[in-house]
Amino acid sequence: MGLLDGAPIEFERVADVPDGGVLFALPALLLLGLLDKSREIFSMPEGFYPLESIFLLLALMALARIPLLEALRYMAPGEWGKLIGLDRIPEVRTLRQKVSALCSERGRAERWSGLSRSRIAERAGAQHCATAQSRGPQPTQRAGT
Repeated sequence: MGLLDGAPIEFERVADVPDGGVLFALPALLLLGLLDKSREIFSMPEGFYPLESIFLLLALMALARIPLLEALRYMAPGEWGKLIGLDRIPEVRTLRQKVSALCSERGRAERWSGLSRSRIAERAGAQHCATAQSRGPQPTQRAGT
């Protein structure tokens, strides 16, 4: 009793959301594995903001070139909440606590970083193979020319 499993992330159709252009990158972020295995690697106490919303907010902050959590104090929490599918974003103090909880276990960030690098390398290799196949056979260069 009293346990909150996190607010459901629900995107709504809205108009004129400041910084809404960052959502164009959302499919690419998800394709590259932004939320893949996040629950396997990270854990945090349940609350109103689910783990996925925290990762999504941090990623969108980077895309919007917001360098510090403190800068969110000057953003409209309801407008940014629409970007992550919630009614508002967490207060800076709450977000700082969530990020601290996510980084508390030694080695988690390194595992996440290694997973991200391997996924990007896989995608780059697959893209390189697809490009080479679409071009067909390449002419060979003669030695000494």
